[in-house]
Amino acid sequence: MGIGEQGSAKDRATDSAAAGKGRRPAVLRNFDISYIGVCAPQIWIYCIAHRSDGALGEVALGVPLYLALSATMAVVMMLVLRGCVPSLRRLAWPLAVVQGLASVALVVPLLPASPSASIFYAVAAALAGAGVAWLYLQWAPFFASLGAKDVIACVFIAMAIGSAFKVSLDMLPAPAAAIVLALLPAVSVALARRADARPVPAERAPRMFHEVNPTAIPWKILFGVAVYSFAIGAVKGVPVQADPVPFVALTVVHHGVEIVLAAAMLWWVLVRGRLINFSGLWRAVLLFTAAALFFLPVAGPAAVPWLLLGAGIAQTLVVMLLWAMLADVAHHSTASPLVIFASGWLAYSLPLALGETAGVLLGQLESPAIAVAMLAYVVTVTVVLALNDSAFSQRRIFADLDVAAPVPAVFESLDAGCERLGAECGLTVREVEVLQMLVKGRSKSYIAETLFISENTVRSHSKHIYQKLGVHSKQEVLDLLGLGDWDAAPHRPPGRHGAAFFLGQRFQVLPVFSMTWGNVRITPFVS
Repeated sequence: MGIGEQGSAKDRATDSAAAGKGRRPAVLRNFDISYIGVCAPQIWIYCIAHRSDGALGEVALGVPLYLALSATMAVVMMLVLRGCVPSLRRLAWPLAVVQGLASVALVVPLLPASPSASIFYAVAAALAGAGVAWLYLQWAPFFASLGAKDVIACVFIAMAIGSAFKVSLDMLPAPAAAIVLALLPAVSVALARRADARPVPAERAPRMFHEVNPTAIPWKILFGVAVYSFAIGAVKGVPVQADPVPFVALTVVHHGVEIVLAAAMLWWVLVRGRLINFSGLWRAVLLFTAAALFFLPVAGPAAVPWLLLGAGIAQTLVVMLLWAMLADVAHHSTASPLVIFASGWLAYSLPLALGETAGVLLGQLESPAIAVAMLAYVVTVTVVLALNDSAFSQRRIFADLDVAAPVPAVFESLDAGCERLGAECGLTVREVEVLQMLVKGRSKSYIAETLFISENTVRSHSKHIYQKLGVHSKQEVLDLLGLGDWDAAPHRPPGRHGAAFFLGQRFQVLPVFSMTWGNVRITPFVS
């Protein structure tokens, strides 16, 4: 190998390393432990729901907790919308102290069973719910400042770490667990303030549909979350017959699978640099939950714990996706992050409390397990069918993952070139808009969602555009624009080349599992 070839190889290696570093989210390049501090309230609320041992019982204690959480979210949202928000930041430490004391009361039985004790535990649960609500909202401004990759990195690293801590806490005796849970609210406050003081460096953001519809709140998605939460709550509220399973096995499998799922998501997005089909992923989680709930009443007592375990894992994934979705919406919205996050958690927590109440009532029926499971199945499937692609027409979640952050001047040049071609070839205004997105590699589903038209309309526009331009492929369009060497463009995502990149955008791949197990090949979902 000659000196020139060695230099070229070295340059390529350097460029490749630089490109790889550029693909890393800012939170990893400038990592601080506070960036994943949201795992503290997640650990707390799981362990409280799991370990509460008061006179009311675990299910009943969840009702006042989630009702208080929902009420706090609603109050904060109304105060923000009315423009009369007091200095809520000052409430962080007092609420953390109250929440910590309530944690001890809920985990360690302090009073013998009695009506007065029931009231005491209900009040403690309500105070704890109000505290954790504000813990969640404290993180809203920080997550609203993050881009899509940074959000995914923070959320799913927090999920993995939180799941690992849950295993340890599950093994602790009640007094020791109570001490840890009493300290977690203060830890969350401290980490949230540290995160605010160490903002993540801003990344260049491409021009997205958010500029067209910057205030959109995905109400249809929140409706789906609400229906899902109600169904899960109903199942939690009704007693089911199950064989005993070693607790260690259950908790290790439960949280171990959560860690694996979090790692898979991080690998797919951050290492592979692939897209997330949010609507497809959301439907996959719901279908998995529906399948588990459907078999719950017909499965034997030995299978019931594992079906409930699967539903619990899916619920954790739903919470993480909800958190990431709210952060992505808030990042591009002109509305207050407190309003965005409060509306999302209200849609999740209130139906969960109502579902648990309904489950307790349904538990008095002759066949409660069958009634609840069928209800949950029907409701969940209804949501799956309702949340088709058109349900995501308000905005596309995680759209910033579609391409690497481009140089704004490049997109401006593309837009100008498309307008020039449109004027020369008689394209309509709408056809020019479609063309501008096609040459940027946007999929037909993305274009439909952005322009609020159907995919069939996009296909019709594309056909007319090709006819008027006298071309037969996207590459020929790029040649007309003088972009035949698109591979060399500074905004091209690493690992994707020319026309193949654009044609590859035709499919949005959802990574659920892609592995070889014996002779069985489990492939990703493709929408």
